[in-house]
Amino acid sequence: MIVALLVLLVPLAARPPARINPGEHLNWRAARPEPVEGRASARGSTSSPRAGHAPIEAPPGIRSGVFQSPRDASCTEWHDCRQRALAAADRGEYEVFHDLAWRTIQTGPPKDPALMYLLARAQALSGRPHDALVMLERLAEMGVPSDADTNDDFSRTRQLPGWPEVWARIARLTHPDSTRVAVAAPAVAPAPAESNSPSPAPALDSVRFSIAGFAPGGLAYDAVSRRFVFGDRLGRKLIVVGEGSNHAVDFVRAESAGFHEISAIEIDPKRGDLWVASAAAADSAASLHKLQLISGRSLRSFPLAADLEPVTPVDLVVTPAGAVLVLDGAGRQLLELRAGGTSVERIMRVDVQGPTSLASGIDEGIAYVAHRDGVLRIDLRARTSTQVAAPNSISLAGLERIRWRRNGLIGIRVDDDGSRRIIRLELNATGRAVTQATTLERSAPTMGQTFVTISGEDLVYLVDGSSGAPGRLLPDAPGMAEFLAYRVRLR
Repeated sequence: MIVALLVLLVPLAARPPARINPGEHLNWRAARPEPVEGRASARGSTSSPRAGHAPIEAPPGIRSGVFQSPRDASCTEWHDCRQRALAAADRGEYEVFHDLAWRTIQTGPPKDPALMYLLARAQALSGRPHDALVMLERLAEMGVPSDADTNDDFSRTRQLPGWPEVWARIARLTHPDSTRVAVAAPAVAPAPAESNSPSPAPALDSVRFSIAGFAPGGLAYDAVSRRFVFGDRLGRKLIVVGEGSNHAVDFVRAESAGFHEISAIEIDPKRGDLWVASAAAADSAASLHKLQLISGRSLRSFPLAADLEPVTPVDLVVTPAGAVLVLDGAGRQLLELRAGGTSVERIMRVDVQGPTSLASGIDEGIAYVAHRDGVLRIDLRARTSTQVAAPNSISLAGLERIRWRRNGLIGIRVDDDGSRRIIRLELNATGRAVTQATTLERSAPTMGQTFVTISGEDLVYLVDGSSGAPGRLLPDAPGMAEFLAYRVRLR
């Protein structure tokens, strides 16, 4: 099985600093015992955050390491939760400290810097240094410096490979006129060639990981925690792989979220939500699941009601306003969960053969559906559709996956000879016609279902080869197979 992935981290302008005073806001006490050894290796991740992420409008919380929600704390009012958390820290009960700090985040004011810093301390002291590093980075993104460079609570966090980058950001907030710490940029592919070029830029090997019994059912990338999220279709769970890591970790399982066979996933970075579509092959039951991205906690499931007929979700996207669109391949219909809505509704039938993928344009009222013979432009307000036009020299048939980017679509297309290519389709001002097609990658794997996502300037794509092109079997690990992740630059 081959996995292809694309990642770009976008620089973020620093906001005016509002330094945390731990003693004033948190009743902080200077000396803390060293955290219990050994927990990080069991719970943490081998990846580290990278400076330059774009901010997301998500509740503060855990973005790495432990993905399941902590044990329920007994407190319900955030002032009480905070006082109990501090008392637990004083007693050296750092796991309780972590749970109560997490509960304080849940019940307290949204994105409160003092409470986020409290949670960072609890993460560090309870053996979650990677989580603490991510939280400190999020504070820096908000323009809030901290004393993490001198506070003994973060001694293990400062030993992580990602600490210098995060500290550089904190230092720039504390001393905005000081010389910036240079951070090496990741290697990227050269600019893609035009469609008539003999050699488009090849995809770059981005990540490798090994796992047993994995059948892909979706792909997303969390730029803040630098983790790839994969849907395991038959395992009925989500797994994560940190960028730079070769270790896959279970994120959310069916037992806690009620998944059927997972068929599509998507991240809403503005609101910090993770959306999952799943369906049961046996009885055609299907659901749309909303999870908290920072923790993997299940927030709500929305059954795809019987009056929508048996539904087979093949793709989903989140619109700029937060509505969730679901493409039903079997029923050939487009479904919608409105932002803040409580039920999934049918928008319209799509009278085409083989609908395969869905994209949401920058205009809230426009979406695109790829199908066997071309692409539909959907007017969501008028509930009408028209075929996207193209010159005779450009074929829109055979597009398996599409995603919106700027003023066009990025797609994976199967050519007549069975080969795959990744293309960019530039659209005219009305979005009704293709004006140019550019080949970005000609050597995409030819077997298995594809999944794609876009992060910044990079394309991430995954090919499910479980039915005919499995990952490389590992001779020293029976039942395990190695998978590759690649990225393609979209310039």
